Amino acid sequence: MSLHASNISRHRRRMSSTPFYGTPPPPSSRYNSSQDAKNAPSPNSAQRQQQQLGDARQRQRQHEQQHHNLPPLTPMQRLVTLVHSSLTALNDPTRADAVAAVGEVTGSYALSKMMAGMESDAIGRRILKERPIVDESVALRAMDLLRRRDDKMSGSNVNLRNPINGGRERGMAFGEAYATFLKTHEFDPNERSSVRFISDPNLSYVMTRYRQCHDYWHVLTGLPPTVLGELALKWLELMQTGLPLAALSATGGALGPSGLSSRERDVLWKVYLPWAVRVGGNMRAYSLMCVYYEEELETDLSALRRRMGIEAAPPVEL
Repeated sequence: MSLHASNISRHRRRMSSTPFYGTPPPPSSRYNSSQDAKNAPSPNSAQRQQQQLGDARQRQRQHEQQHHNLPPLTPMQRLVTLVHSSLTALNDPTRADAVAAVGEVTGSYALSKMMAGMESDAIGRRILKERPIVDESVALRAMDLLRRRDDKMSGSNVNLRNPINGGRERGMAFGEAYATFLKTHEFDPNERSSVRFISDPNLSYVMTRYRQCHDYWHVLTGLPPTVLGELALKWLELMQTGLPLAALSATGGALGPSGLSSRERDVLWKVYLPWAVRVGGNMRAYSLMCVYYEEELETDLSALRRRMGIEAAPPVEL
């Protein structure tokens, strides 16, 4: 996906070069090579899509039922959770559970504003009504797009591992870039952290959507899921959502013990922060949350960026 729980591995990662802040746990064997996928038996397309839709609806019902049964925290429980989780997250930003807890106990007001912003937008209203979930079915659709692209370009030497360059050079579709991102980093969208401390089912879904869209935003911005890339994305998220979690992540990670080198801190402050302020200021408020990304998988990546007003993050050499 991210200090973000959306956007982490089950084991501790080295912070100098590996992703954190909500990136899902690797590895996932379901994202095999194109050749493996071509050799596997292929069910009827309509049957496969129907099964994926049924699975997604079942996960959505489970998600809603979970939060109907979740009792609200008392003020004292909320305070204790906030203090404990904040200290834990600042001391060890790889603790996705602590980071997620901070976001949930501090984000009610910002989430309410995010939901209001989505309700004022036609696509946002559809998302709130239909409550799409980013899961394996979305990843499989994206992987299928990438396999078809690979088949067409099997004789080409174009590098598809960088969604930014791929999108600029050969008109890579958003779904193809998303599949490349998942496959390159061995991420599984099913393994995002569940919401635990938000009892309101509507706000719970907004938080879930925020977390699950995190990897989409990596693709759109071209930022890698490294410490530096996550912090840069957090600044953009802060401009768009106003979530206290984004503010804690952006400032705490930039100033605290995030593991950034002096060169990386310099890049963050002089390159990525101005970029995030510029792009976030040019975009409509909450527009990151008002895109039905699952319906944009075949849209050209550059075209989707232009429509959303997103400028790809400047490439840097460290």
